This record gives sequence, structure tokens and C-alpha cells, in this order.
Amino acid sequence: MKNTFRQSMNWLHTWSGFLCAWLLYFIFLTGTLGYFENEIDRWLKPEMVPVTDKIDYQQVLLTAEQHLEQLATDSPSWYISFPAERSPFVKISWLQLADTAKNIEKQWHEKSIDLSNNHISPVRDTAGGMTLYRLHYNLHYLPTTVAYIIVSIASMFMLIGLITGIIIHKKIFIEFFTFRANKGLRSWLDIHNIFSVLPLPFHLMITYSGLVLLMTVSMAGVININYGEGKENNKKFYYAASAEHSQQITSQLSPSDLSPQQVLLDAQQRYPKLNISYIGVLKRTTDDVHYEVWFDNHQGIELVSHLTYHQQDGQVVIDISGEKIGEAAQIYDVLEHLHEGLFADIYLRWLYFLSGLMGSAMIATGCIIWLNKRLKNANPAKQFDRTYTLARLNIAVVVGLPIALAVFFYSNRLLPIEMLNRAQWEMHSLFITLGLGLIICLFHPNKHLWRNSLWLCAVSFPMLPLVNYLTTGHNLFSSFVQQDWQMFAFDLTMLITGAASAWAALALGQQANTRPTGVSP
Repeated sequence: MKNTFRQSMNWLHTWSGFLCAWLLYFIFLTGTLGYFENEIDRWLKPEMVPVTDKIDYQQVLLTAEQHLEQLATDSPSWYISFPAERSPFVKISWLQLADTAKNIEKQWHEKSIDLSNNHISPVRDTAGGMTLYRLHYNLHYLPTTVAYIIVSIASMFMLIGLITGIIIHKKIFIEFFTFRANKGLRSWLDIHNIFSVLPLPFHLMITYSGLVLLMTVSMAGVININYGEGKENNKKFYYAASAEHSQQITSQLSPSDLSPQQVLLDAQQRYPKLNISYIGVLKRTTDDVHYEVWFDNHQGIELVSHLTYHQQDGQVVIDISGEKIGEAAQIYDVLEHLHEGLFADIYLRWLYFLSGLMGSAMIATGCIIWLNKRLKNANPAKQFDRTYTLARLNIAVVVGLPIALAVFFYSNRLLPIEMLNRAQWEMHSLFITLGLGLIICLFHPNKHLWRNSLWLCAVSFPMLPLVNYLTTGHNLFSSFVQQDWQMFAFDLTMLITGAASAWAALALGQQANTRPTGVSP
């Protein structure tokens, strides 16, 4: 009975993994990049000048207000962001309301301030690191709800694959320490086990928490039963789920003196150990102006996330937000912080990043194992043999996606700065490259397809620092001297990625004669 059960789990593990494998690979790899979305965003916006010295918060606030008065006098909402560890820049943002007469849509605007001269930095239009991060759950071109449903289904398959993988490998830890080199399929199975077992807690956490974060689509029926169907009823659920323990106190501030400067000073005195991330001025065109102060706390899951100052009955009151109301909401908060690594310092963030890469490698090696088992019975003389076609497409996805990501970065540097819809075309370039890779691998099979694809990857990434230098003047040496660590780390990571791809291409080159079809590494 036990063998029969494990055999059934083996079948389930194989198919639950392969059916959504390419989508899961896309989700894992782009999601992994999201752990450094701020650092990527800095590279994509080379005109921004990082703040390396301590700042005078009051002076920065005054400078930001002056710019906002010029750029967004009529805006109902302002935000002023202060330099933080992962985003060492001063930014201002404001809400522009829709104007049908001028054909203007409701939208947010953001600018960066160069503190060396207090001028607005002329930052290029770019999709930014956040758009790249959102790829793993919004799938870019699809309607939001459809994307959420697809990602939720893929995540369920992933969770099934992980659980069944644990069941079928009863000697899971022994297999983790076993690697048989140059043994063909057996070697790939050992590599797959290493990438699966070493970060297994991460894989389980990231998959389950991802499902929970998308519970509004994966558990929509449960929500509708309890709150009713329709947008208005769904809002009741959102309000209940996001409600926080709030403490309201009366401030000694005078309503007539209430201003961003006074609010900033008061918040610093109340919470001297917390770093202020940004200040918001809301409803500023009305008599009910609200001032928000948000804290940047990466030491754990914060109990105080923000303060809200506003007038009430002739006094200034402060709403102090706390943890979520209800144990379920608190658990959701914990899972959200774990999934996104919101509490992680730079070292833990790198651990997240490496674990995500190993998850991507786990999926890729799983595809290779599945295909290699079936290539023995395939017909190489038939141009569109099912197995050979899948094997070629697998190369287009596994190696083509990193190449497409490299092209995305190239487009940021090479597209004209004043180009219309420039940010959209950065994303278009990524998917056009991915599509071209699929077509090339499908219709032009090459006996060295794996090796050539890896060599293209090995060339694409190391050239990025050179293109960066030729187009912006930034290079490893200047970034190091200027302590621009985000730019320095990005360029260095591109060189390391290129070296790793070259090593893989050389390793496969030694097997070229024994793999004449080129679709099996």
C-alpha cells in the first residue's frame, strides 16, 4: 500500500510540476528580481543622484514643498520621500486629478530632487524596477483578475509539486548530499534534488504565502458567501481585513500652526529610534487637511507603521496605527512580510535572492529531466516531433527569459530619451525578445542550441556595464569611488551572471558530440 501511494505521488509530482513549469519559471525568476526592485530601479534611472551624507530633514522638507508648490499647486495629495537605505534619494510625488476637458487621466507623478543643487533631476521615462517586480503576478498584458487567477492556479500546482516531492523522496536528506557527476539523467536528478532540498523551507513559504496573498481570487467563493457578491460587498471584506488597532491621542500642537514642518518635528520627538520614510499631505485643497508620517522599519514587522495628524473639535489629534485587528489579519501580515522580505536587511535579502534563483533552477532542471526521459523515444527525423518541439521550446524559455531581461536593460539605455511611450517599449522589448527566441528555437533547431543560447546569454550580460558606461558615464570604478553601491552592485552582478553563463556553455560544449540534437544538455 505504501509503495502504491508513493507511486501515485510520483505521477502527481511529475505532471503537477511540468504542466505549469514554464509559467512557474517565469514567476519565480521575475519575482526573485523583485527582491532588489529598488536597486534595479536605481540602475534604470541613472540621472538620480544618491544621498551619501546625513541630511537636514527640515531643510529637505522645505525644498520639496517649494517644488511641489510650483509643480502641483492644485493637487489634493502630496508625498515627500526621504532617503532610506535601499532608496537613498529625495522624491516628491503628487496626484493629478482627471480633467476630461483636457483629456487628462487621473494619475500620479513623481520627481527626484538633487540635493547638491536642490534642482529636479531630469530622470528618463522608464518602466522601473517595480514594473519588473509586478511581472510575476500581473503578467503585464493580461487583465488583473485574469492574471491573478492564472498565477493562483500555477501556485497551487507548485504547492502540490513540493508536497509530493517530499513524499516520494523518503531519503530526502541522503539524496541531498549525493551528486553523481557525468552520469547523464542521474546527474540532472541529483542537481534537481539539491536545488529542491537546500531552500525547501523557502519554496514552501514563498508558494503558500503567494497563494494567501491572492486569496481574493483563489478563495473568492468564501468571501462572497460571508460578505456577499459585488464590489460594494467586497469592499466590506477589504475594510475588515485591513482594519488596524488605532490609538488616538490629543497633541499639544496648535491647529493654526499645523504644517509639514511641525508634524515632522513632532513625529521625530515621539519616535526617535524610527526612520521616517515619507510624509503625506492629504485633502490639502479642503479644510480637512490630513498629514501622514510613515516610518521605514526593516528590523521586523512594525507595530507602528504611520501617524495621521488632523484637526478635530478645535484640537490636533494623532491617529497612531498599530497591528491588524484579528488573528487572521495578523497572520496575513506576517505572510506578506515573509513573502516580500519587507523586514530583510541586505544580507537576508541576498539570501532571498539566491533562494529564488535556486527555485528557478529547480523548475528548469525538472523540465530537463522530464524531457530527457522522453527524448529516447522521440523521432529526430521528424521536424515537429512533439518531444523535440517541447525540448526546443524549453531552451527558449529557460535561457531565453534571462536574455529577454538583458534586452529590457539594454532598451533602457539605448531607446531615445524623448521617445513617446518609452516605458511601455522597454517592456515590449522584453516580450518581443522572448517571442523571437521561441520562434527561432522552434523553426531553426540547431545541434548546439543549448550551448549557443548560453553563449548569447554569456555575451549579453557582461556587455551591459560597458553600455552603461558609454551611455551614462557610470562604471564600476566611478560607482565605487562615489559610494554608489547600488549601481556598483548591479554592474558587478551582470559580470558574474555572464561568467556563470559562459561556464555553463563551456561545460555543455564538452558534451556537444554526444548530444548531436542539441536539445538535451
